[in-house]
Amino acid sequence: MVHYEDRLSLREGLSEYFTRFNLGDGGYSSRFFKINFFWKCTLTLPNLPNRVQAVKFHDLHHVLTEYETGLRGEAEIGAWEIASGCGKFWAAWLLNLGSMTYGIVLYPKAVFKAFIRGRYSGNLYHGKVYEQVLESPIREMRNELHLDGSERSARISDVLLYVFWIFLILSVIAGELFLGVSLLRLLF
Repeated sequence: MVHYEDRLSLREGLSEYFTRFNLGDGGYSSRFFKINFFWKCTLTLPNLPNRVQAVKFHDLHHVLTEYETGLRGEAEIGAWEIASGCGKFWAAWLLNLGSMTYGIVLYPKAVFKAFIRGRYSGNLYHGKVYEQVLESPIREMRNELHLDGSERSARISDVLLYVFWIFLILSVIAGELFLGVSLLRLLF
């Protein structure tokens, strides 16, 4: 896990994050963005306004939660954001569900732990203005969002909600497989 000093502003932490993970300027103004998969497969998608707004907060969440940007870190932050809620950012819901999907398989303990952490913390998707939060000290925002580092034990309601999300993910995958097989049968 990477560490960002509490005394830094979120703007300074974000700059350090971009440098540390070689992310340039975050790609917010790019027309397209890429999702890298296993075996060096890449999916290129349009960088729609809802996704740009969401990823600005998502990147700040990396700074606040200290999850890294590799496969495990994206799976963790995906589960954390799903559990704490992505609000009106449909792009965040979709992308985080994708990250959580592979994370459940590859990093089940870490993803569950991140999900529980998200259940007991807030995030920036809810009523925050991006330009305003950039000047906030990391310590202040961590305190406001209840990201003080203490671990919570999972309650039965947390486990049930986690199982619900897994069921939803499996249902979507089953639906996609059914649709794919049906299309193949129609074509051949």
